[in-house]
Amino acid sequence: MTPEALFSEALFTVMEATWPSASVQQVGPWLIRDGQGGGKRVSAATALPGWLADDIAQAEAAMAALNQSALFLIRGGEDDLDGALAARGYRIVDPVVAYAVPVATLTQMPDHMATFPHWPPMAIAADLWAEGGIGPARLAVMQRASGPKTVILGRAGDRASGAAFVAIHH
Repeated sequence: MTPEALFSEALFTVMEATWPSASVQQVGPWLIRDGQGGGKRVSAATALPGWLADDIAQAEAAMAALNQSALFLIRGGEDDLDGALAARGYRIVDPVVAYAVPVATLTQMPDHMATFPHWPPMAIAADLWAEGGIGPARLAVMQRASGPKTVILGRAGDRASGAAFVAIHH
């Protein structure tokens, strides 16, 4: 495997661990995620090796059985899947761009009065998220993350100004 492919696989492993679906089941050549309203990626199907274009209907039926829209996670190099889905009328929705940096570059701590970590989320963090459309289903995804996690509350001018969820997978 190339270094890029190894990194990509590691990134997907981290994403699954830090923003987990309620459950994942294999249905034929697909991993079907039950997101329970927690977002697109936690509700998307992933192709396993050996899938065929005719198998897409099986994934669609499995997602419909969960009362979810048919949504597929396409990884780098899955051009055949991308093409097969496009032929069925699918379009790209919310492409993900992931950035990675060595942890050592993140060692400068912000002023404690500007930010502070806490878990579980304080009511003000949940209120800020609610204003941005992040409700109980996404908060449940945060609860499901099993590794170290925190919420970082940002402050500006003595007022809460933003909140971020951060989780770690080793």
